[in-house]
Amino acid sequence: MTGTAVNPLLRAAYLLDGRKKAGGSVVLHLPWIERDKDQETVFGKAKRFETQADQEEYIRNWLRETAKMPHAADNLVIRWYIAWLEVADNSLYAMGDITSLIPAEEADIVVLEEPEHLNWYRGPGEHWTNKFKHVVGIVHTNYFVYAQDQPAAFIRAPSMRLLTSWMCRAHCHRIIKLSGTLSEFAPEKELIENVHGVRKSFLDVGEKVSLRCRENIDDEVFGPSAEPSVYFIGKMLWSKGLGSLMELIKYAEESASLGIKVDMYGGGPNKDEASEKANTLGVDMEFHGPVDHAALGMSHKIFINPSTSEVLCTTVAEALAMGKFVILPSHPSNDFFAQFPNCLPYSSKEEFVGNLYYALTHSPEPLSKEYSYALSWEAATKRFESSGCITVAEAEAVENALSTDAGLELPPLIEDKSQRNKVAATIRLNRNRYRQFRSKLSQEMQQSNILPIPLRKRMVAELDKRLDFNIDEILASPKLRFQLSPAQLDKNLLDFYDKYPHGQYGDLIRVIFGRGVDVGRQNHYLRQQASKLKRQQQMVESKKRLGHRSSKKNREDFMISSKIRSALERNLNLNVKRTTNRESNNNNFVGGNNDLLNPKGKQKDNGPRMSLQHQSVGMVKPRNSFPTRLPPKVFFSRPLI
Repeated sequence: MTGTAVNPLLRAAYLLDGRKKAGGSVVLHLPWIERDKDQETVFGKAKRFETQADQEEYIRNWLRETAKMPHAADNLVIRWYIAWLEVADNSLYAMGDITSLIPAEEADIVVLEEPEHLNWYRGPGEHWTNKFKHVVGIVHTNYFVYAQDQPAAFIRAPSMRLLTSWMCRAHCHRIIKLSGTLSEFAPEKELIENVHGVRKSFLDVGEKVSLRCRENIDDEVFGPSAEPSVYFIGKMLWSKGLGSLMELIKYAEESASLGIKVDMYGGGPNKDEASEKANTLGVDMEFHGPVDHAALGMSHKIFINPSTSEVLCTTVAEALAMGKFVILPSHPSNDFFAQFPNCLPYSSKEEFVGNLYYALTHSPEPLSKEYSYALSWEAATKRFESSGCITVAEAEAVENALSTDAGLELPPLIEDKSQRNKVAATIRLNRNRYRQFRSKLSQEMQQSNILPIPLRKRMVAELDKRLDFNIDEILASPKLRFQLSPAQLDKNLLDFYDKYPHGQYGDLIRVIFGRGVDVGRQNHYLRQQASKLKRQQQMVESKKRLGHRSSKKNREDFMISSKIRSALERNLNLNVKRTTNRESNNNNFVGGNNDLLNPKGKQKDNGPRMSLQHQSVGMVKPRNSFPTRLPPKVFFSRPLI
């Protein structure tokens, strides 16, 4: 499971501690990957879940056996919402409105893990801030950085930054940023705090490593003269710094003769490409598949993480908890880890080589109790509780600030000057072309006599309008400023959200601007689900009506059969009983004739039948004194059903 999957699960599990005793509960809503092709992409062909119950059982077993949290495994409430995979983003998005799945009596406090991700394509429904008393959003991912590596990045990246800020501001009361690498979303609502921890199994490994280092200075793995054991673990994406890692290892070998082998653990779409590039550069890298990080606790001494796209790297915290050296770049995403003695940050290639040499020739420092607690989920939960709440004094200060019209400053769209000039030139060129097109169309409209004169004048007037603004001034200005109070801005954003993305053209907007070919068609999906539910209800009602008719017909047949049976017993002195075809076919008797009512000798299976049996064999004299010979067994041909 990835960090964005493990951390919310463990947060919910630790928040459950003492909650039930206090009369509360914790409900974790998870995405159910409905389509088989999406499951194969996410989990692979080997691991699939047929039902939600199967996946829930897997999660509970993981909590019980891997996380060693049996209480949470038994008491955590898990619910599901339908999710589809959008291939363009390689991300899961909810189909429909998640808020509609939560009963009103349970709507108290909600924690949105990645609030921007949850709301980009969400279907029409009630707003989080309207349904819940308090909404806390935890931002895990720097989507602005990922957008810079995607097609049309010079347009998509600034749009992603603005959209992310919009989603967080509009749908949260409190925004928690895991590190300072993220831009500002809503300054009056946000703060920076690491609210993630590591599970106890990693800290247990750290204690074992510390004990080994104390007992044996020349330990074969963690000693200063041990054979180099270096690794990277994470998703195999170029955005995770794989190319940078290869260049650093190559530079260390060429500049300081530090030839080392790096074990690469993890899977991802760029794994094969990275393996080919490593071979091309002559870097000794062996690419393994995904593995539980704890399994590497006693086998490797040094963890290198070159990524600067992270907000807060979970694997770094896990490696530090296991008592390893961690070499990473000096970056705001790593500020929390810089306090630990085994963390070795670098800001240049030379510093990387120096840190690598130090780690190879020294033993890691044992983790103190204070540092161990700082990495634990107990400490992370305390930090979350304190940062997620809003004090009375803070609420009053925010209310006063929100009531003013001082305005709100947003981050600059494009900070790099060369990039800004490139974007400005492109926009200016496109604007000139569009103006030429409008001007030519206006001239043709004036010369045409097809349209009525009033309509022609209005259309020409519209075509002659121009949106005059200074592109260079807007892009070069350090800030964009909305002359609105933050409270009014929140309201306007939600109103815009209701009018357009949630309106009748919402699917079109989501598909065109969000590239959500599948997940963007939320309104269409909701209509399909409503039609499906209606058909199911109609089928249930139809079955009820058919069942009523069938039971009524059975009662009528039973009454007719009873009357015939009574008449036969009275007139023929016969013992009449009910039997089934199977019983009648299996009964053997002398002189029996099953072909009396079916001359062709083919017994038809028409359900239960009436069987007539004699009390004596031979002549039977009915009351009318006419002698009649009947076979020992006769079947009443009309079925009861």
